[in-house]
Amino acid sequence: MLDQTTNSRGSLVGPVVPSWAFELAPCLRESRVVCVVGKAIARVDHFHGLGAGMITAVVPSATDLSAVALREAVAEVFGLVLGGLHDDGFPHPVRIWAFVPGIHDQMAEGMDRYRVFNAGRYDAFIRWCGGSAAFEKILPAASAVGHSGDRLVVSALGLRTPGMPVENPRQTPAFGYSPAHGPRPPCFSRAMLAMLPNGTRLLVSGTASIRGENSVHHGSLESQLEETFDNLHHLMQSVKGAGQFSLRGIETTRVYFPRAEDRAALMAGVSARLPVEAAVEYVPAWVCRPELLVEIEATCAPLPS
Repeated sequence: MLDQTTNSRGSLVGPVVPSWAFELAPCLRESRVVCVVGKAIARVDHFHGLGAGMITAVVPSATDLSAVALREAVAEVFGLVLGGLHDDGFPHPVRIWAFVPGIHDQMAEGMDRYRVFNAGRYDAFIRWCGGSAAFEKILPAASAVGHSGDRLVVSALGLRTPGMPVENPRQTPAFGYSPAHGPRPPCFSRAMLAMLPNGTRLLVSGTASIRGENSVHHGSLESQLEETFDNLHHLMQSVKGAGQFSLRGIETTRVYFPRAEDRAALMAGVSARLPVEAAVEYVPAWVCRPELLVEIEATCAPLPS
């Protein structure tokens, strides 16, 4: 599914992180193979750039793992990428992407693979942060979507200086979700204000038609898209003390969508709401909740003062 990713001009783009992230850390410095959960093999690639680093970990055949093994593998993989960034001199993760195979497949105890993934991610961040009390000050922006292959892929972008997490007043912080959405909540901030090598940017997490902690506008692509942009607007308006942000400042966008027939409508609806010069990538992918028909992530520059 991810191999069909194209940008707004119809050109093929990378199957994992957006092109802007590759441009910040383009040089492969190290590639190694490690064992996770005893026997599963993961490839870990270290990329560097001027002022930024990125680590990508790939676990093949992740769909063969049991729920217990997958949770452990996810925790180990997040530990590898977070620890690797620290060792490489980029100790502050500001953006994470996860690509989860069969994200809605049911596993043990009535949980789908996404909820098992969340449990493993939670375990990793509890260790990395020293407890959940630090989540609101440290957690990076993130996206987690599903694909039809069998590989678990996690990529993390790190900087030498910390970013500032930003939350959306219309939404419950993801790390504060109730058990209705799984025994362990998703661990990410709605956005991260970061000083990239090319200047201050708001790195916006995957954003969808969620109000509070609940999905809204079931079955309506048009309404979900409107709700998603409302969330983006309110998120940008909530940034304090670092310049003004709005949809007019969006530079790059990635649009995830599970239904091929929605592509044309999404292209029309997204382009009508974004600056003409914004670079847009369209990625066929399953969103974290099966009822969600679109998820949008973005990078945004502050408006000129």
